[in-house]
Amino acid sequence: MKTNNLKSLEEIYNRHSAPLNCGDGDKGTSHSYISHYYGKKFERLKNKKLKILEIGVARGLSLEMWGEYFSHSEIYGVEIEHIHYRPSNNRIKLIIGDATRSETFDQIPNLDIIIDDGSHRLMDQVFSYMILFDKLNKGGLYIIEDVRQIDSTADTFKKLNNNVVIYDYRSIKNRADDVIVEIIK
Repeated sequence: MKTNNLKSLEEIYNRHSAPLNCGDGDKGTSHSYISHYYGKKFERLKNKKLKILEIGVARGLSLEMWGEYFSHSEIYGVEIEHIHYRPSNNRIKLIIGDATRSETFDQIPNLDIIIDDGSHRLMDQVFSYMILFDKLNKGGLYIIEDVRQIDSTADTFKKLNNNVVIYDYRSIKNRADDVIVEIIK
């Protein structure tokens, strides 16, 4: 895949999500994350050599997007069941496993960015965090997408870590789960 670090994340996202026009790749369609969070948060990081993990692969659209945007980085994706997605290059690695089980991550090195876009269930998000936070490098970002019922679950996330920041985008697209929880190590 040809990479072009001059392209914005939004341009790359639109190219990867447009062909299927489906529920996959919803970070910038159903949700507000590409333009309001990721585009700003990742701009300063895009040319670094990072190790990035995303839980929840679906058809692989976001892994391909991250692979193109972070052209010097290794991208890992974890999906609970076998899927038809095949990574387009050797910097993207697909792991089939349950993100709430520690053995799924045995072969993954320490990470700089972790994105949980998995089951979207609170207890799964908490279990994955408990397993993975020690694998996050100092200064790394732990991001949980699509947080449901943030008004009643915010305290759960705040008890996990003192560095929790909640990004509430619910009013933008009138979606109850348009919320990101960010933890910086």
